[in-house]
Amino acid sequence: MKKKAICTDPTWAGRSDCAHCAIRNRVLFADLPHDELDVALLAVDDLFYQPDRLLYRIGEQGKVLYTVRRGMVKLVRDLADGSERVVRLLKAGDVAGLEVAIGSRYKHTAITLTETEVCRIPLSTLERLEVHSPRLAHQLMLRWQNAVDDADRALVEFSTGAAEVRIAHLLLYLSSLNEDGTGIELSRHDMGSFLGITTETASRAMADLKRRGLVTELPGRDAFRCNRQLLARIADPS
Repeated sequence: MKKKAICTDPTWAGRSDCAHCAIRNRVLFADLPHDELDVALLAVDDLFYQPDRLLYRIGEQGKVLYTVRRGMVKLVRDLADGSERVVRLLKAGDVAGLEVAIGSRYKHTAITLTETEVCRIPLSTLERLEVHSPRLAHQLMLRWQNAVDDADRALVEFSTGAAEVRIAHLLLYLSSLNEDGTGIELSRHDMGSFLGITTETASRAMADLKRRGLVTELPGRDAFRCNRQLLARIADPS
C-alpha cells in the first residue's frame, strides 16, 4: 500500500515529506533524486493557512518562495487609484515568489483565497541546490513558462470581451482544476478584480448564470458546479 505523507494531513504542519507528496510530480523539487531531496527538506516547512491570509507583501525583500500544495493563492498589485488588481491565480503545483530566485523583491502581494497548504522554501536552499542539481534548473524554467502562459491567458481570455464572456472563461478554468469538475467560487470582489470588471457587474452576471441553471452553488463548500458545454458556447460564441 502506498505510504501517505504526513504533510497531506490538513491538521498537521511541519517538516515536508516530498518523497510521498500527493503532487510530487508537480512541485518544484519534482526531478530531484531522493538523496538530494532529503538534504533540501531539512529547511523546507509545510504550512497550513486559512483563507485571506498574507504570504508576503509587494516590495519586500524576498527570502523564501512557496509551492502551493493545496488550495489557491491570489497575486495582487495595487493600482494608482488605491484599488487592487488580482493579476494571477495560483493553483496546486504553482510557485509563489519565484522572482526571488533572480534576486528580485516580491512583485506582488500574495494572499490565500481558500484553505491552503504550501511548502515554504528558503532562497538559500534553492541556491544551494542549483549548484549541485541541473534538474532544478529545468523545473525553474517550467515554472517561468507556466507564469508566462498564465499571463497570456489573463490577457486573451480574462481581460477581453463582455463581462459574461470573461466570467464564462474563468468558470471553465476553475472547474477544470479538479477531477470532479467542481470549482472554487471566488468572491465577487476578487472575480471583478481579476477580470477587470466591477464587483456589481460580476454579481449581476453570476446571478444571471445561476438563474439560467448554468452554475450551481455547492452548499457549505464555497464551490460550484457548472454546465461546461453551455458555458463554452458563451466563452466562444463562434
